[in-house]
Parts: sequence; structure tokens; C-alpha cells
Amino acid sequence: MLTTQRPAARGAQTDQTPSHREADNPTAMKLASPEASNAAILQSLAEVKGFLVAEIEHTAAEVKAEITVIGTRTTAIEQHMAHIVTAHNGSATLTNALKHWITDLEIELGDIFNRARHNNLRIRGLPETVGDAELEAILVKCLRQGLPDIPDHLWHVDRAHRALRALATAHPWTS
Repeated sequence: MLTTQRPAARGAQTDQTPSHREADNPTAMKLASPEASNAAILQSLAEVKGFLVAEIEHTAAEVKAEITVIGTRTTAIEQHMAHIVTAHNGSATLTNALKHWITDLEIELGDIFNRARHNNLRIRGLPETVGDAELEAILVKCLRQGLPDIPDHLWHVDRAHRALRALATAHPWTS
């Protein structure tokens, strides 16, 4: 038989008898017979089992809903990242194409400058007394003597400057 009270300490006197205690406690009265006790325990276990199953199903449904939401968000993030990767790859391709284009333009510009230098004229024998301000006019005058048929408006000198110095009278390596 199950009781809900602790047994009295040794030597202690209680004013209640065992039959009086059972009368005050309804649970003790239900559990008085072994068949009733087993049935009550089984019913309590069934109630606990039902409660636990309901709680587990409820928690599982909440977790499943959260996993579904996370899956949806993950899919959206992956799609957004795919767009970002595509845009980045397009930008990288365009950047590389522009780098090659700039390199090609630099090479072509260098070729243009080199071709312009091929048209340079080097004239020796101009006196050192001719100043930079008079240099262009004297060059055009000298060239007109060799090419008298070219009209004045076609004569164009981009720049005129002294690039060569007069020859030294004594070579330093021969002294």
C-alpha cells in the first residue's frame, strides 16, 4: 500500500492510526487495492504520454516551420548571390577588356609619336647666334629656298628647337 506521508521517527508517537490517515487522503483510498493502483498508474502514464506526444508534435511543427522559413531565406540569398556573382564576373570581364584597350591605345599613341618623330628635320650649320625666337622664321626661309612652289599657308612648323650643338674644335678623346 502506498502512503503519502513519511513514517514517524523511531520512538515518536502519532495520534493518527493507519486507517485514519487513509480516510483523510483520497489518493490513498484510491490506491488501496493493487488493481486500482495499477489502473491509476497506467491512466496517469497515459495522460503524461499524451501530454509529451502533444508537446513533441507541437515543438516539431515549430522547428519544421522555422526550417522552412530558413530554407526560403537561404534560397533567396543564394539567388541574390548568383546575381551578384554574374554582375561581378561581367564587371571583371569589362575591366579586363578596358585594360587591354588602354594598353592597345598606349601602344598606338606611342607609334603615332614615333611616326611624328620620323618627320623631324635636323638641320646643321645654323649659326649659334640665331635665338630661339627667330629659329622658326629662319628655318622656313631656308626650306623655301629648296621648295619655292609650296604656298605660305601650307608651311607648318610644330616646334623648332636646338637639338645639336656645334662641333667641338678639339676632341677630348684625342688630346
